[in-house]
Amino acid sequence: MNTSVSQKFEDFKAHGKLPSPHGVALQIIQLADQEDTTTQQIARLINNDPALAARIIKAANLLVRRNGRPVASIMDAVTVLGIKSVRQLALGLSLVTDFRSGACAGFDYQRFWMHSACSGIAAQEIVSKMHVGVADEAFLLGLLSQIGRLTLATVFAQDYSQVLAQSAASKNLRELERNAFGLNHNMITALMLADWGMPDIFQKIALHLEQPELSQFHEGERNWRLLQLFHFANHLATVCTSAPAERNRLVPQLILLATRIGIETGTLIEIGDRVLQGLEEWSDLLNIATPGQPPFEQMLNSASITPDLMAIDDLPGAQSATFKLRILLVDDDRAIQLLYKTMLEKAGHNVATADNGRKALELVKAAPPQLIISDWVMPEMDGIEFCKELRKNPAWNKIYIFIVTALESTEKLIEAFEAGVDDFLVKPINPKVLAARLRAAQRIIQMQEAQEEDRLQLRQFADELALSNKRLQELALTDALTGLPNRRFGMERLEQERALAIRSGRPVCCMMVDIDHFKSINDTYGHHFGDDALKMVSESLRHAARKQDIVCRLGGEEFLVICTDTDEQAGFQYAERLRLHVASQPLQVQDKTLHLTVSIGLTANVQLASLEAMMHQADERLYAAKAAGRNRTIAG
Repeated sequence: MNTSVSQKFEDFKAHGKLPSPHGVALQIIQLADQEDTTTQQIARLINNDPALAARIIKAANLLVRRNGRPVASIMDAVTVLGIKSVRQLALGLSLVTDFRSGACAGFDYQRFWMHSACSGIAAQEIVSKMHVGVADEAFLLGLLSQIGRLTLATVFAQDYSQVLAQSAASKNLRELERNAFGLNHNMITALMLADWGMPDIFQKIALHLEQPELSQFHEGERNWRLLQLFHFANHLATVCTSAPAERNRLVPQLILLATRIGIETGTLIEIGDRVLQGLEEWSDLLNIATPGQPPFEQMLNSASITPDLMAIDDLPGAQSATFKLRILLVDDDRAIQLLYKTMLEKAGHNVATADNGRKALELVKAAPPQLIISDWVMPEMDGIEFCKELRKNPAWNKIYIFIVTALESTEKLIEAFEAGVDDFLVKPINPKVLAARLRAAQRIIQMQEAQEEDRLQLRQFADELALSNKRLQELALTDALTGLPNRRFGMERLEQERALAIRSGRPVCCMMVDIDHFKSINDTYGHHFGDDALKMVSESLRHAARKQDIVCRLGGEEFLVICTDTDEQAGFQYAERLRLHVASQPLQVQDKTLHLTVSIGLTANVQLASLEAMMHQADERLYAAKAAGRNRTIAG
């Protein structure tokens, strides 16, 4: 960001007190910023605040619950998460504790933290599912990704309350913030993350979180994918924390965002349910209220596909006589049941009957109707109990229900509508009133069925598009000749494994593998046979590799093998197994049987300055193997 923006932020800091950590949390951040700080020092400092220590242990268990044994102590938490993540976690927990409420009347602090928690959980789940980052770091960035809004509410409480009131009508909060304060909340978030010493990529993601199209990331690269995932997580959090009407408006956009990053509808539902479950788990730790929400699939299915519904009377064909309803008529009086059935069938509808709610439920299970007309008072199960049972099943929520009653008292009608009734009829039924109510029900049912058809088509399209995007992403990371992951995939994966090894202390080994005398094979037998040789070696390496290891083709006759949880000594033995397996595989050419060999250089030194340095060391050892006569492995 430019100098003027940075200067405005400095003015902010001078104007009032920015949200910032205090006490032990502040000491943790300061100590973690020192290069020679040890995990033991961080653990001792955290233990000085028992309440914060307990919250960090609980948070660590939530962040790494799928990765192994429970975290039982602060030392465990610091070891598993790493000093950097503990620093950010202490910062986040401190801010939630100290800024759970404030003076800005128009700012919903509980909703803000609930959304922030949802965003963090969603980011953690998505990054873990898509394998593009570190899950616990993703949670912490999601939690703090809109801290700029809290900053404005804290520093300019009264003025920001007015801005929020204006934005309710204009729907352009960022522009109103920029006009009022010179900065919007995304800019402030990025500057605060920079002020707290967080990585540059965190700052860029926060800056463009709500408008990723304005970033300078190139489509397809890792940072672009991370930004898209956090943008999606932010939208998912908004859906999960919104009231039903607003949520239904947001769901179609959520589905389209999912398709863009290759998340199919089934996976979206799985992630959404985990976010809702995670919110319940984090709510106690963060001390935030969480309103009960329906299962995520129900959220998707209840949403309207179109952004704005037309008035029902304007829908074409809404009053068409050709639209016949499947009606279930429930009444224990045989004479009245026959009367209603005759009236409805004469109007062209298909009618089934039952004489109590229990029998009606069995008919609904066998063939759900579009509309139910039920008497209130019946034996075994009356109309209200029948309606309550129906509404317990999400699959039957769209069935339109009339309740028939002899009394039109306010209390009775309230009871009926609270049970899930859509409309009522008063005995004795007036045929003209029944016809008018049926026309209204027809319009609503037609609209629902049209929306359901659109929803299913959109869902099918979304799944096809997500699958297509997923295939394109796989093609971009796959070597066309051998089917192995390509150089781009290998470099990104090795960077992730190296970072994980540095943080957790777990070893990782990488091998550079090169086919011996490959140029002479091409020159002697032709490039077609050279391709066959590459395929044979690829298949041999893949077959000999362990399930958890990754074999990639870097280009030409060079391959990369990444061995997780493997030190240099074990890596050497494993490399020898690969080398011998390749040499044992026969290759037929021009009535001859050839046995190809490979040379291997390996390193497990993750403490080198960079990924490039680690690759360079493995490459040097590969050249040493070739210089020593080929068909051998050189380690340290």
